[in-house]
Amino acid sequence: MMPLQIPGGPELILIVLAVGLNLLVLVGFLGGLSYFLLRIRSGGSVSERLDRIERKIGRLEVQVEQLQDDESD
Repeated sequence: MMPLQIPGGPELILIVLAVGLNLLVLVGFLGGLSYFLLRIRSGGSVSERLDRIERKIGRLEVQVEQLQDDESD
């Protein structure tokens, strides 16, 4: 029976580079996919989203003022 050969330094470097490149491509693909899905779920253009956020902030400011008024009374 012939013993298995253990890869040496250059082969290990190539294996590490190949695995690293595959992981980089996988992470890039998953990151792009998640970014795309988040953009779809957020809905609308950037200006529409900013308008929604400004309205939410305005409502929160009104609630904070009401709570502060209730505490001072």
